[in-house]
Amino acid sequence: MHYLAVNPVGVFVFDEENKLVKFKYLGSNPEEAAGKLDKFEKGEIIPEIQELKNEFKDLNSEQPNKATDFLRENFRKIVIENKLFKTENELNQFLNSVLIAKSKLSISKIERRDKLIIQTISALNDLEKILNTISERLREWYGLHYPELDIRDHDKFASMVAEYGDRKNFNNFKNSMGMELREGDVKILQHYAKQYNELYEMRKEIEKYLEIVVKEEIPNLNAMLGSTLAARILALAGSLEKLAKMPSSSIQLLGAEKTLFKFLKGKEKSRPPRFGLLYLHPDISTNKRELQGKIARVLSSKLTLAARADFYSKKDMSKELLDDYKKKLDEILKANV
Repeated sequence: MHYLAVNPVGVFVFDEENKLVKFKYLGSNPEEAAGKLDKFEKGEIIPEIQELKNEFKDLNSEQPNKATDFLRENFRKIVIENKLFKTENELNQFLNSVLIAKSKLSISKIERRDKLIIQTISALNDLEKILNTISERLREWYGLHYPELDIRDHDKFASMVAEYGDRKNFNNFKNSMGMELREGDVKILQHYAKQYNELYEMRKEIEKYLEIVVKEEIPNLNAMLGSTLAARILALAGSLEKLAKMPSSSIQLLGAEKTLFKFLKGKEKSRPPRFGLLYLHPDISTNKRELQGKIARVLSSKLTLAARADFYSKKDMSKELLDDYKKKLDEILKANV
């Protein structure tokens, strides 16, 4: 019977008397060795082991076995005696390099889906600013030609400009005090308006994607806040881990840091802020001013539990959290009728 043992250096085969009968390096460099060691630890059969199995039909490759214990206790002696490395210093350098490479590999495979949410909401915020800027510019620019065009909706305004171009093409157009435009002027305006429309469609796609990824990755926060507000709270915290470790009072004030610092420095004579971004939650923004602080405290306490559930247990407790929150919200509202 032959026994297989694997470590960062390579693959060892020992006989019944613990004599090394075969050895194969895991790789010519630490990165390759780290990659193969990672695959082996996941239960995958690497080429070196498959070759040894073909060569030794009685090979016991189950881990651990008598060879793994023997190798662990006599590793350095075996390596030096069999001249697998010239010196112990060379062995140490190789082992350190493999372990560093394996650590980097492990870190790179850690899923950071919360970072995707943060980047998505940041992209959405950027698009919102860009669309507002383009819309204002388009209105001023096209207003030189047709100032009487009264369409409040930015998206509809851009679509109309892109479609009709010259004011004469609009339905019910009679006259205007605006300047005449040449064909080239109209074309560039239409192109500009089309760019707005394309960005607007992109925003809608990103919003749909955000709803999906937030519901999948942070279902409890999503249930309490909705996808957009949950993503913005997460972005302010920096990561789901940081949010899960925050006390409810810190979550309540996310987004109000500047006001809080001014108050602490004595620059603000008014009261300290009661909430930050949570003001956007309809239960807070639509209620009486004297109730907003109480509701924000209840909501933030539930958000603490939601964030911890999303980060640590990955358990969907949204129904339980939401029911409890609504119950406490009703108590606050009834007590102040």
